[in-house]
Amino acid sequence: MNQRHTSPLPPCRRWALLGGLAAATFAPLLNTAPVAAHMKGMFKTKLEAEQRAAELKCKGAFAMGSLWMPCANEQVLHKALQNE
Repeated sequence: MNQRHTSPLPPCRRWALLGGLAAATFAPLLNTAPVAAHMKGMFKTKLEAEQRAAELKCKGAFAMGSLWMPCANEQVLHKALQNE
């Protein structure tokens, strides 16, 4: 006796639903601390980055593409953010 599994949703809708559930479940895990630190620590000007560096009790600013980040380098920045 063969029994066939039936679902109220067609296969393409089931995959779409599963994909949506997976995205909703795992998306928060993708927002790691270093990524969040980068988004909060990027500035359009070197002066803005240096002002933030003073708040973080580090010195300088470094370029990251066309934007600027506070502190002498990324390693110092992450340490300063952990101590904040």
